[in-house]
Amino acid sequence: MALVGMVVWVASCAALAAALGLAAAEDLARRVIPNGCVVAVAASGLAAALSRAAGGEAAALAAAPAGALATLSVMFAAALVSWRVRGAPGVGGGDIKLLAAAGVWLGPVWGLACVALSCAAALALWATVLLARRVAAGGARRGRGAVACVPLAPGIAAATLGIVLLGLPWQA
Repeated sequence: MALVGMVVWVASCAALAAALGLAAAEDLARRVIPNGCVVAVAASGLAAALSRAAGGEAAALAAAPAGALATLSVMFAAALVSWRVRGAPGVGGGDIKLLAAAGVWLGPVWGLACVALSCAAALALWATVLLARRVAAGGARRGRGAVACVPLAPGIAAATLGIVLLGLPWQA
């Protein structure tokens, strides 16, 4: 990879980490994923794919939209099924968009793996938070009210960054 390609790759990775970190923080604080974070993840993924294609990996350009479409399709279908069964979407629109943007980085196979890993990581994080709250409250149980929505962006951030940093989508 040429020097320019390496600089683009590093800048893309930095933008990915910053956008995912901000998305996770906003989702935890306000249950909102800013559209700017989604755009930054997708744009940095496209820049990374272009730098890889310039370095001889032509398949990277085809994998980017295929990954976005695969993750978008699965998450949108999950939201529709949940809407049909429960009367409410099981996943928010920001989560769907953020996972589709992550799919630009990961391609279709690792994008779908990221969906599963994101959900598992988010549920584990949320279970830990709920357990900590119960311990802090002295073990007292609260009423069995509605299940709070689980912030998915921290799980998306952890799974996406883990997959990218391990280089899994680019191993032969």
